[in-house]
Formats: sequence, C-alpha cells, structure tokens
Amino acid sequence: MYNTDFPSKADLPTTDRLIRSTVIAGVSALAILVTVVLPSEYGIDPTGFGRLTGLTTMGQIKMQLAEEAAAEEALSAAVASGTANPTPVAPAADTQQLAARVDALESLILELQSAQPTAAVPTEVAPAPAELAAVPAPVETPAPVAAPLWRDEVTFTLTPMEGTEYKLVMTAGAVATYEFVVDGGVINFDAHGEGEGQSLTYEEGRGVMGDSGQMIPPVSGTHGWFFRNRGNEDVVVTLRTGGDYQELRKLI
Repeated sequence: MYNTDFPSKADLPTTDRLIRSTVIAGVSALAILVTVVLPSEYGIDPTGFGRLTGLTTMGQIKMQLAEEAAAEEALSAAVASGTANPTPVAPAADTQQLAARVDALESLILELQSAQPTAAVPTEVAPAPAELAAVPAPVETPAPVAAPLWRDEVTFTLTPMEGTEYKLVMTAGAVATYEFVVDGGVINFDAHGEGEGQSLTYEEGRGVMGDSGQMIPPVSGTHGWFFRNRGNEDVVVTLRTGGDYQELRKLI
C-alpha cells in the first residue's frame, strides 16, 4: 500500500539550517551559563549581571555554606577516627582580634564619658564686702549631654542552621560603628557589601560570641553582616549600630 504521508525532500531541513540552529542553541546555553548559573551557584560573575540581579550574593552564600559543611564533615570524620579532639577550639587569632575590638570599644566609651561635664567641687569662699553682698551670683548654663552611642538596636533568635542578613545603607567614606553579642552559644558571620557594581568582603568569623568595630565602605551601597547559627541550640543575637548611615535594613 502506498504511503503519501512521508515528507518530501523540500520539506526536510537543510544542513545549513541544522548548523545554524545548533550554533544558536549553543550560544544561548553559554549565555545562560555565564549570566545565571555561574553567579547563582558559584558566585562567579564575569559580566556583572549577577551583581545587578543579586545572583552573585546568592552564589557566594551557597559556596560559603558548602565550605562550612565540608569543614564540619572533615572534623566529624576526624573525631570518629580518633585523630582529632571533638571539642572545637576557637583560633587564637579570632580571640586576639575580639579582645582588641573590645579594648577599642572600651576606649571609645571612656572618651565619651570624659567628654561629659563633671560635678564641681564646692570650695570655701571668703565673705564678700557689704557693698558687694547684693550682687547676684552668676547662673551656670548646663553643658549639652553627649549623644547616644547607638542609633539602632535589633534582637533576633536564630534556630539551628538558620541564617539572616542585616545591611546599612551608606555613602562612600561614611563611618558607622557596630557591635553584636550572642546569648546561648556562638555564630558564624560574614561582613560584606555591594555598591557601584562592586562586591566587597570585609571580615569573616567562625564560632564567635560577638564582635564590634567600625565599617567605612569605599563605595556607596549596602554594607553589613550575614549571620548563621551552626550549633544545635537556639541563640539570641543583639545587633547595635551607630554613626553615619541612612538606615538599617533586614534583607533575609
């Protein structure tokens, strides 16, 4: 029986058309890889498109979490094999850095206290002559009270493996002060910022009970901290900020 449904030779795609379709598909896949997959999965952003859409930050957080998970797995394996001490020990460098920042904060508080007016010590005054007795004593004008050290304070709870992010909206060269303290355990944090097409990393901390210092961004944008609880119990974190910034935002 003769089948009339077979396509004619004119209906079949030519070799040039197949090659062109293959090239277009390859270029599209490469564009998606560079602009979406690399920034969102690995934090690699050769085109700058990931920073504009926030995909680069997502990828950097994923890579950080992967590194932390790999480090914990390696530690667990070492503990199981009996080659490592199961009690985690905070690096000496982190302890020294935290102590230095606490000293700097105490010095700042002492400077603010020294700037406040001190109470005058009464002294004995010789009796005034009779002609001067009616002259009223000068009235002292109270000195202005120093402004509060902190502008914003937030307290939040992180459950095991939970993370959150707070950012300051700042202009380039502005100076902001900060401190955060942890109640109930320790946390990991990553201080970073974005602005003017740039992604910046300031500091990272692992297993800390708090931190303090100054943030002076070189570019205008959002600058702050990503906090994560890697422990097995809930922790309560109190973050205080002050200085020259527009607002404190919670991003995650």
